[in-house]
Amino acid sequence: MPDATFPPQGRLRWGLLSTARINDRIIDAISRSDRSIVTAVASRTADRAGRYAQDHGIPRAFGTYEELVECAEVDVVYLSLPNHLHAQWAVRLAHAGKHVLCEKPLALTVAQVDEMAAAAQSTGVILQEASATRFHRQTAEVAEILASGRLGRILHGQASFEFRLPATSDIRLSPEFGGGAMWDVGCYPVSFFQAVLGENPVVAYAQATWGPTGVDLAFSGQLTYVSGATVQFTASMTSPILRWARIVGVQGSLELDQPWLTDLGGLTAVHQRLMRSDMGAGTFGDAPGQLAQSQWDYGPSDVYFDQLRGFERMVLDGWPSPYPLEHSRINIAVIEALYQSARSGAPVRLDYS
Repeated sequence: MPDATFPPQGRLRWGLLSTARINDRIIDAISRSDRSIVTAVASRTADRAGRYAQDHGIPRAFGTYEELVECAEVDVVYLSLPNHLHAQWAVRLAHAGKHVLCEKPLALTVAQVDEMAAAAQSTGVILQEASATRFHRQTAEVAEILASGRLGRILHGQASFEFRLPATSDIRLSPEFGGGAMWDVGCYPVSFFQAVLGENPVVAYAQATWGPTGVDLAFSGQLTYVSGATVQFTASMTSPILRWARIVGVQGSLELDQPWLTDLGGLTAVHQRLMRSDMGAGTFGDAPGQLAQSQWDYGPSDVYFDQLRGFERMVLDGWPSPYPLEHSRINIAVIEALYQSARSGAPVRLDYS
């Protein structure tokens, strides 16, 4: 088994398991890093892998996934296969001594997450879900603001991640591949609110608009927490683009223009509104003009580079993950419960055991 801890000269040698479009984000990030390099790519055919390697300047190309798993010149694999293949290939990579950065969602069931985590633990490799939002300081600082009590007791959160999928043959429309709006973009608000609220939901309720292939094209969810806070969110693959989140407490609110940080180069503005101590009473006394308003941003979004840097530090320097596997496991349990509710029409109480 190759040494999965110390790659040659402290530089991680990356393999790409698939030629998915999302690879462009990790390739770009690695090209700007002095601690990583892409050395190989694998696809289902040698021709496809060879063309991809030539187009992207990658030294080695494999026509089967197994060849990449066995390649001694790869330390880390970016696993961007369709959702239903994440678990089986993450397990195989872990047993081969490869660290794994796996595209979201990490898996489609809690049982799969447990199998993946057991494989990683038994071999000493790092398995990380590629939820890039969790690696950006905006997410961490929003969590700090809420924990500080600045907004007072949190009442509710709202969020949307919606877009229109123009293709009719996209794998995200295939139920057997783990398609659907909830798996594709609904996982973002679930993960985000876990991060910033610092607690996990206890009840899930949802409704969905099902498409002709059987996947959810649009999804509306509500999560209830022990603290009494609630979160309502929407996810869609069939509506105009919308990316937005709002968190409301008894003393103020935060609104995020780009909570998911997927618009690379866009400003990540946060708007804060706090109640003034001299506010009047009643409906007219708490008009918007009586709020103390402020705004700040984090510059152009480069969240995939942030994710790469974080992963490099985890592997090379022993840093902890901002999004550990136990958090991924809980979020998969939440998504499973939301789907169960959408199909049954009834709320579902969560059990994380």
